[in-house]
Amino acid sequence: MRHHRFKFTILGRYPAHIKGNETAVTLNVAAGDENHLVYAGTLTMSESEWESFARALESTLKARLEIEDHAAG
Repeated sequence: MRHHRFKFTILGRYPAHIKGNETAVTLNVAAGDENHLVYAGTLTMSESEWESFARALESTLKARLEIEDHAAG
């Protein structure tokens, strides 16, 4: 059985330009097995959507999930 793993790299956070909208988060996604990840796409969603999604992924994938934040600081 293959053990897939996933990496989400936060590229940036972008304030909404429309009043009432949330800050957007843009992420690169990579997926693969224990030894090799391949770029799988880019996601953009609201900050609260990302936080919910990340919590759900962390609770199920545990050590097979990596989140790297290039936008921090």
